[in-house]
Amino acid sequence: MSSTITKFFASFLAYGVANKKKRFSAIGRFSEGLAPVKGKIQWGYINKEYDVVIPLMYERAFSFKEGLGMVVLNSQYGFIDHTGQIRIPFKYTAAHSFEQECARVCHDGLWGLIDRQGKYILPPTYSQMEQFVEELALVSLHNKVGFINKKGKVVIPLEYDNGCSFSEGLAAVCIESQSSKWGYINKDNEEILPFKYDIAEPFYNNIARVGLYGKSMKINKQGSECL
Repeated sequence: MSSTITKFFASFLAYGVANKKKRFSAIGRFSEGLAPVKGKIQWGYINKEYDVVIPLMYERAFSFKEGLGMVVLNSQYGFIDHTGQIRIPFKYTAAHSFEQECARVCHDGLWGLIDRQGKYILPPTYSQMEQFVEELALVSLHNKVGFINKKGKVVIPLEYDNGCSFSEGLAAVCIESQSSKWGYINKDNEEILPFKYDIAEPFYNNIARVGLYGKSMKINKQGSECL
C-alpha cells in the first residue's frame, strides 16, 4: 500500500512540474539553485520546483555565477542577487558573467573589468577583451593585441597584430612586419616557436595545428611535425 501511495505522489508531483514548465518558452541552466526562464517575451528566474522567484521583467537573463545574475533591461546590462535586488546598476552596453571575482563590461564601445561591488578594476579601455584563460586575457586596441591579468595590468604589450588566448602555457600570435606569420610565445613574452607559420591554432594535449608552406600539419611544443 505504501508503495502505491508513494508512486501516486511521485506521479502527482511530476504532473505538477510538467504543468509549471509549460508556462515558459525557454528554460536556461540551473546554477546556484536558480535558472533563467522566458515567458512570452520577458525573462526572470525560477527555483528547482519551477516556481517563479524573480519576476519575468527582463529582456534577457543569464545563469547565476558567483552570487550574481546578469540581466538586461532597456538594452542595458546589470547584475542582481538571488533575491532580485539590483547589485550593479544597468549601465553597460554589453557584459559577461562574473568569473573569479571579476566581470568584463563594455561602456561606450570600450571594455573594462569590474569587481563584485561594481567598482572598476580596469576602466573601459580596450576595443576587445577575450575571456581570461590561464589567468590572462587577450585584449585589443588600435588593431594591436596583447594580454592583461585580472588586475587590469598589461603583462604582454600590445605589439602583435593578431593572436589567440593562452593554452597550455603558450599563445599563438601574429606579426604583420614578419610577412603576417604566426609564432608562439610564453607568458614572459618570449618567443618559443618562430614566426614562420601561415596560421597557428592553440595547443591541446601538447599538439597544435598549423599551416606551413601551404600545408596543414600538427606540431608539438618543440615545433616538430607529429604524424
